[in-house]
Formats: sequence, structure tokens, C-alpha cells
Amino acid sequence: MVMGRDSWVSRQQAYLKAIRSYYAPKTLQAMERGFRTIHRALLDLRKEGKVSTTDPRRLTKDDIAVFLEWMRARRTRLGIGLSHGTQANYIDYLNGFLRFEHNGVIDQMRKMHYVRFPQKVSTEVRVLPESQVEEIRSKLRTMPGYEGAVARFMVAMYAYSGLRRSELRRARLEDLSMDTWRIVVAHPKGESNWAVSAPAQILPPARDTVADFLKGRERYLADFGITLSEALVPKVTEGVAGYWTDGMWGKIKAKAEKWSGIKFRIQTLRASFGQMCIDWGCRPDAVSRALRHKTTRTTELYYARIRADHAFRLLEQGYDSTHPGQGSAVAANK
Repeated sequence: MVMGRDSWVSRQQAYLKAIRSYYAPKTLQAMERGFRTIHRALLDLRKEGKVSTTDPRRLTKDDIAVFLEWMRARRTRLGIGLSHGTQANYIDYLNGFLRFEHNGVIDQMRKMHYVRFPQKVSTEVRVLPESQVEEIRSKLRTMPGYEGAVARFMVAMYAYSGLRRSELRRARLEDLSMDTWRIVVAHPKGESNWAVSAPAQILPPARDTVADFLKGRERYLADFGITLSEALVPKVTEGVAGYWTDGMWGKIKAKAEKWSGIKFRIQTLRASFGQMCIDWGCRPDAVSRALRHKTTRTTELYYARIRADHAFRLLEQGYDSTHPGQGSAVAANK
């Protein structure tokens, strides 16, 4: 049985509407893109006679097996295969949809130990060494005007407080305390579902930049005859001070890249914060708390892995502390 495009889309939209309250907008957008790919694949496989139906209520174990094979053989425009993470996401998206349609075929297949589903593989999150973070900051000192002040503030805060992209862009002036050097994250990730406001610590390397920015902020607003603005990083448009849009915020970051000559992502600066803290000897649970993760597992998997050379150095130090003199003797015999 071939389900028409309109029928698939209407059922898919009903499913996404039902789960909308539980997922972030970006996640829902990714799911919509994934469903388009899945639907096109099933339609093509049905035309080739490889699957029995495109009706989510009637997909069978054999149909799912064919779709798994399709994903393994699939090549992108660049000629590379689908990543394990992408394949795992497609199966998760499809399984949620099938459950919604009262079809538990994928759940049944997961209980069959001989059926191999793609697994998400945790990948290294790119980080910048502290020296490169400081190189970016050094080069941005000559970036002129208010945009230069925003760029310096942006890099310093992301790298030395671990804020997420929107958490700084949407911060209020009242959220910042220079007495404690903390900033309340009023709009955390997942705020509409599970997250609550929490403080983040601004580490010493960023503090002079914060103080300089606040002075520049005051001058910037005064140029427009504005004395008050709720936004910590205001953007004046048509005489009104408000928040930066995400697109314009990204353009400031791009200008900072061009001026410094170093490419970076905001997520990379946040990850660098976690990695630097680990390299400084901070405990993983403290870094996890600073990054506002629910558990240390997320921190250890994605944001604050101990680099190999640092880990090996810690092993050597641990051995030397319990075996005085033997470490140096081993080194001398090499």
C-alpha cells in the first residue's frame, strides 16, 4: 500500500504538533528535515518493490530492514556515507512517529539481539587552546567602535563564563553582578520545558573586558540620547534600544573572525571554557556545575574531555607522588 504524500505529511504534522511542547524549535526543525528524507526514501523503495508500504501504521520488520540497508548505502552530495549519528536520528524519528501511529515494529526489532541498529557515537567537540583564545582577544583590541566592544565582550564572556549563544545575547543588564562576578542565566537552554534560571561565574581573564564594555555600552546609548536599556548588550534600531537578533549577533561574530584572522564558533568557545577548566585541574563535577549540565556525563562526553597529553602527565604525576624517585630513575634508563 502506498500512502499519498498528503496523507503522510498530515499524519507527520499531527505527530510533530503533539510533541511540540517537549522539544526545542531547532530540534523540531531537524526532525522535519529528517522526515522529508525518510518519506522520500520509502517512496523510492516502494516504487522499486523493496518495501511493502509507505503507511506508518503498516510498516513491517522487513520494511525497516530495507530502510536500514538504504541508510548504510546512502551517499551524500559529497560522496560520503551517512554518519552513524544521522542514521540513529532517522531511526529515532521514525520510531517516535510509528509509536504515535500505534506501530511498535522498531521497538520489537530492538529486542532481537541479532538486529543491529545504528548507534550514536560521541565525537570530540572542537576546542581552542587557551593561547589561541587569548590571541583572538589580543587582535580584537584594535577592532573599532561599538561593534569592536561587543566582539571583545562576546569572546571574553563565552570563553570565560561558558554561556551558550542565546544566553548572552538575551541577557539583561540586571542579570550581571560585578560584586560577585556572576551572571544569572535568565533564558537557559530548554527554559520552556525543564530548565530554570541559574548563575554562571565570570572568570578573572574576562573581568576587565566586562568593565570596559559597560563603559562603552553607556557611551553608545548616550550617543542616541538613551539612558536606560534592559538588554545587557543593547542594539539601537530606529531610536529604540533592544536585543540583537540572532542573525545580527552572528554577523558580529563573523566580523570578529575576519578582524582576528581566526575562525571560531561560539559553541567552540563554550567548549574551550570547559576544557580549559579541566586543564587547570578543576574537578569534573565543578566544571559540570559551571556549564549547568544535569550530570557530569554530558560534560565528560562532549565539553571537557581531558586531552591525552594532559591525562598522561597526570598519570605520571600520580605515579611519582606514590613512588618517590622511581619515576626519574625510569626516565634516566631510557
